[in-house]
Amino acid sequence: MRPFRNVAGKLLISLLIAFNLLAMPAYAQSNPTAASIDRLVVQLSQNPESAGIRAGIAVYNTSTGEWLDRHDAEKTFVPASNLKLLVTAAALDMLGPDYRFTTEIHTTGHITPKGVLQGDLILKGYGDPSLTEEDMRTISAELKAKGITSIHGRLLVDESYFDNVRLGEGWMWDDEPYGYSAQISALAVHKNTSTIRLNPDKPVGQTSSLMMKPNSKYVTVQNRVTIVEGTEQNVQIDRPRGTNTVILTGTIGKGAEPYEDDVTMEDPALFAGDVFKQALAADGILVSSDNLEKTTLSSNSPLVTHHSEPLRKIIAELNKESDNFYAEMLTKTLGVVTKGKGSFNAGTDAIADFMVKAGIVNKYRQVDGSGLSRLDLISPQQIVELLTYVQTREYKEDFEHSLPVAGVDGTLKDRMKGTSAENKVRAKTGSMSGVHSLSGYTLTANGDKLAFSVFLNGVRSTKPASAFEDAVAVLLSSSLSQEAGENSTTDSPSSTLAALLNPILEQESMRGVAIGMIVGSLDHKNKEQILYARNADALLTPASNMKLLTSAVALRELGPDYTFKTELYVSSLPDKQGTINGDVIIKGYGDPTLQTDDPSGIKDGTGLLRFVQALREKGVTRVNGRIIVDESQYDAKHLGTGWAWDDESYGYNAQISALAVNRGAVRLDYQPGVREGSPIAVTIHPKTDYVQIRNEATTTPAGTENTFKIERERGKNNIRLTGSLPLGEEPDYERIAVEDPAIYTGMVLKEAMEQNGIKVSKQSEVQKGVIPSGSYKISELQSPPLRDILIYGNKNSDNFYMEMLLKRLGADKKGAGSAEAGIEVVQESLQKNGTNPAFDMVDGSGLSRYNQISARQVSSVLISMANHSSFEHFYRSLPIAGVDGTLKNRMKHTDAENNVHAKTGTLQGVSSLSGYVTTKDNERLYFSIIMNGYTDASKNFTDVQDQLAAALAKVSLTHH
Repeated sequence: MRPFRNVAGKLLISLLIAFNLLAMPAYAQSNPTAASIDRLVVQLSQNPESAGIRAGIAVYNTSTGEWLDRHDAEKTFVPASNLKLLVTAAALDMLGPDYRFTTEIHTTGHITPKGVLQGDLILKGYGDPSLTEEDMRTISAELKAKGITSIHGRLLVDESYFDNVRLGEGWMWDDEPYGYSAQISALAVHKNTSTIRLNPDKPVGQTSSLMMKPNSKYVTVQNRVTIVEGTEQNVQIDRPRGTNTVILTGTIGKGAEPYEDDVTMEDPALFAGDVFKQALAADGILVSSDNLEKTTLSSNSPLVTHHSEPLRKIIAELNKESDNFYAEMLTKTLGVVTKGKGSFNAGTDAIADFMVKAGIVNKYRQVDGSGLSRLDLISPQQIVELLTYVQTREYKEDFEHSLPVAGVDGTLKDRMKGTSAENKVRAKTGSMSGVHSLSGYTLTANGDKLAFSVFLNGVRSTKPASAFEDAVAVLLSSSLSQEAGENSTTDSPSSTLAALLNPILEQESMRGVAIGMIVGSLDHKNKEQILYARNADALLTPASNMKLLTSAVALRELGPDYTFKTELYVSSLPDKQGTINGDVIIKGYGDPTLQTDDPSGIKDGTGLLRFVQALREKGVTRVNGRIIVDESQYDAKHLGTGWAWDDESYGYNAQISALAVNRGAVRLDYQPGVREGSPIAVTIHPKTDYVQIRNEATTTPAGTENTFKIERERGKNNIRLTGSLPLGEEPDYERIAVEDPAIYTGMVLKEAMEQNGIKVSKQSEVQKGVIPSGSYKISELQSPPLRDILIYGNKNSDNFYMEMLLKRLGADKKGAGSAEAGIEVVQESLQKNGTNPAFDMVDGSGLSRYNQISARQVSSVLISMANHSSFEHFYRSLPIAGVDGTLKNRMKHTDAENNVHAKTGTLQGVSSLSGYVTTKDNERLYFSIIMNGYTDASKNFTDVQDQLAAALAKVSLTHH
């Protein structure tokens, strides 16, 4: 599983025994009833290091058929690697413990008596996750044994057993360089990674030595890691999206151990082919063609077939080492074998079929096999039901033996040593930032077998999370009690609002959803009287409610009248003929409203093309130099931490640069063609050569399926339109994010100059740089004031606006135009104004699922802003129910219409609404509602929120 961020180190064994951070009740050590586990949950909430964690626990006695504990057991959680239990059980059930993966060698042409293959050699993969460099040498040796001495043809690879979607849904772009996020392909070697090893075996000041295994030219490594004094390792790994260049930076201490890590690559089947080619060469089998290409075999008999170990051994590696790659390869294999398609969707559909067979209702979401995606949602009770079902199957021992054993092996090797759980607990671990889990089996002191699952979300520190899980496992292992119990946690509301709101929150559609909610009065004499609270301190993913924090601090720290500037310089003034024999330079300061005069811009934004007019007014007729774009006010990290790779094409995921026009995107307007069979009609705004459009989409008869799709090639500005659009479909548009928005801005300006009579040299290029010394400032644009920028940003929930604002805060207040610096400003400002700082913020918009905050913390922002001089501007920026923005079509014809001012937030499995409402007797309330979890329709979230808001608008609280 992915490493936990910001973790100091592994738990000390003494912590696990003594539970220093999480003292175990004395009676609970011998009586693991629901009450004793509940005591641990209370301690979890009281410990400052673990406050905000929400726990889901299910314990079932498989020997007696009794539930021993269910604590929020039906709520769905992000499970991390505990999701691997699903693919393990399904694979054993559907493929069988003796299933073996194959890898084949095929040939075309013929083999001469001297062993020359007059044709191509084809390496075909069937999803073996365990194929190694040594296996490649074994296959090569078999070819040599068959008399092949050389190949007069090509070496081809066939990965067609799986589809070409190589990353799971919702996986994070900044995880991609690392082995735990390796790309998935049917032909794979060394888990589609190369292991790098840095050795500080040279003098201080020099670059460390580098070794790679397998060593392939397919991956280029730029090693910039410097040796320094000491024993610390501080190595960063980067692989720019869409490339096979790995960049290593940082330092390694002269006295440090060698640094080792796995790095990934694009299109790994070709990497496997290169490794195999080296194995052939080592056996003296030379391939005449240097080209390594892909192919798709028609049916043919293999010359050589390599078999993997049986599945029972494969799953031991999968679970004991929590191997994401193994899990995903198995998932796609299940898709091929049972559904005829090697895709994530087919694989998870196959697993869903198995879950139905196991009697588990489909009230969960699975999008991958490993649990790396935060779109996965499942409940502890469903996991325990799965574990219980496995106990009835003939493969139960293979399943159990694949799990880590406490204090003995795998990811539990160093946990629970010296306790009653050692060598008794067999369980799957799970760990990601914000997530911890442990599910499996244990034997009680009287020999009963328990199936248990512990899910923790809202985790900010691994120590108390691991200690809690271990405490529960130790309690269960020492249990003599068969006392059954069932419980859940709900804050005790301090008002009669409970009778009004609880029935709404407890609707069936919310059964699997965790809800944090708080309501308070702004008009109470104490100014912050809490009227209702339910799970108000649980740390939850807020989605766009994070924009409330960015907006509030921007108003506080920059002021409502703050404006952004964009500057235009020339390196030399025009001569008498109007020619600039030098460069034109545009310097950006993060204006989010910079736009061109077309439908892709927003109303009343900052017109970039005014720069063209400024040049003309200076008499400029020709530019012989470059167009330089200066984005140095902000850092070069254009995507937010934890943003999903599969969102990159879309305008809501635009790249963040100090210089960006049209919110870093182009707009594509499209509609069906004039007749059936004709290409769809598409128009791009602005009209620019910066992006290339390949229109393969066709018009189909009215009433047929709409399969129209727009995609941008990763790392490039090539947009492809595919699928079909039926006649009769209404015209629509999509905003597509561009790669490198500063260059895009420069290109749009250059094209506008040429269209307006200013000639630009054919040799002129748009390049990044900074303003040369001695340059002349020609013009400066000013954005609308911040108060107006926030109106657009909040009412339309614009991610780009908020990310630009966040980096501006960092640049202005910390001297660093980065998200990290901006977040530091936000946290310092909020803490100074009464917000508990124990929350996680990694971006300004809420697009990242690393963000986690409680309803109480959000409400404290609402309270502090209500008492601030810029409250009017903050309040005006929020959508109004039934009137405008993202609430325009919600709460109509209720007491909330034109009353509720609130910020919405939406991600898959996440919904939030926080803001202000006035009651029937004119009392001003603040409220925050954050929902995380599975429900079968996103409308269920907003329906419940709307009912809650309408109820608050209608209530009378005059007796308070």
